[in-house]
Amino acid sequence: MAKPKFPYVGDAAMRRFLKHHGCPIPFHVTRMRFWGEIISPSLQVSPVKTISSLWPDGLPTFENGDEANQFFQTLMGLWNRMARHQDATSPVRLQALDKPSTRDTFCEAAALRVEELYDGFMYGFTGGHREMDVPFGVTDLLNRVEKGIELFATTRNTFANAPGPEDAEMTKELARVFPAIDHAVQADLNAVAVAVKEWRKNQLPGVLNQTAAKSGPLH
Repeated sequence: MAKPKFPYVGDAAMRRFLKHHGCPIPFHVTRMRFWGEIISPSLQVSPVKTISSLWPDGLPTFENGDEANQFFQTLMGLWNRMARHQDATSPVRLQALDKPSTRDTFCEAAALRVEELYDGFMYGFTGGHREMDVPFGVTDLLNRVEKGIELFATTRNTFANAPGPEDAEMTKELARVFPAIDHAVQADLNAVAVAVKEWRKNQLPGVLNQTAAKSGPLH
């Protein structure tokens, strides 16, 4: 039987969809939370669990089954869309930003990146847990992503405060390094996806053997 296809409605329509259903999690976080879970080494990936995490106070209520089905199918369209970005041929991209150049635009850009990476990717990748076991070689990549989150958070916090005497110099330096940090974090995210995909490929024979052993011989 062919798997059901859930067409993606597009970014603008998805933003309207989330707003219509009172989702407290913005679109740029939602897409990266989905992607984080999709590429996670966890063997218990659950789209329904991730969808539920977007409405921490409980999913919207529906008038009938058709409305509920349409709700989940729309979100599964985004899930399937993000599932395309699991290897080097189709890398995931963070939300495009206008080039920041002022303290306010740096604050906004850095805040958005923290939301994407921490509330989005890291939450999805770890299933909302503080710690998890990861395949060999992934730890260093995740550490670099976390370092990027720290740098973005520091930028956000610094420029959220009242202007200081060093603002002009910091703004000038950030204009130089911000794009490089952005590029490096994005590269590390995609390297994580490639590494986990390769690990899964190597794990599959063992998982199948364990399943066959539990099932017993076929007759």
